[in-house]
Amino acid sequence: MRPLRKDLWSAWWRSFAVQGSWNYRTMIGGGMAFTMLPLLRRIHAGDPVRLSESVARHQSAFNSHPYLAGLAAGALARAELDGESSASIERFRTALRGPLGTVGDRLIWAAWRPVCLLSAIAAFGLGVDPLWSVALFLLTFNAGHIAIRVWGFRSGWREGLGVGKALHESWLEWVPRRLAPLILFLLGLDAVLLSRSVLDVVEWNGFFGGLAAVAAFVALVAFRWPRRAGRVAAALVLAIPIAWLVVATLIG
Repeated sequence: MRPLRKDLWSAWWRSFAVQGSWNYRTMIGGGMAFTMLPLLRRIHAGDPVRLSESVARHQSAFNSHPYLAGLAAGALARAELDGESSASIERFRTALRGPLGTVGDRLIWAAWRPVCLLSAIAAFGLGVDPLWSVALFLLTFNAGHIAIRVWGFRSGWREGLGVGKALHESWLEWVPRRLAPLILFLLGLDAVLLSRSVLDVVEWNGFFGGLAAVAAFVALVAFRWPRRAGRVAAALVLAIPIAWLVVATLIG
């Protein structure tokens, strides 16, 4: 039987607790079975034997980035609905474990979270109240986090066993490369703003305004051509604080 919309919503909400029973033996296997249970109950309605077998299958060892676990849950539930064999589902579960962990770590921990954190630090350096700076980080990070969960679950449910190809061709692969130059720029900007706050030896004037404009331009170029212009952005990270301290010393 095809799951209802309320079953899909229930499974998506449950994915937030996918790490609730994490352990060294099955990792998030128990959380995956918990997440998929509303869908499995509907799919195998009237057949308690198949329901029990499917729950046991998805309760076995599995691991992925928690924010992309919904993608796996949706895809595996769709495979159950499509009547795929248990052997095919097991192979598919095994194949998903590596990519979902690697892609998720690269996108979330190495790209999205640093961007949100460094943006919040920049806001603080520009004079935003500390509590509002924290709120900025929490709002931006969780907006992206929830958007990824929604996209992942919907994509998994739509694609089923074909989600591997969709995952490879999706934006998850290129977004971290695009964000890398922005992270470098924000690091340089934060170094300037925090140095200005700590030293407080010179007022923000036209020179530093022009320096910020140059930094913004280089960041945009690095964002468009990360491989070629990334080194320029990295050099900017080092150059801006040095230029700030030199000029501040001369003026002081």
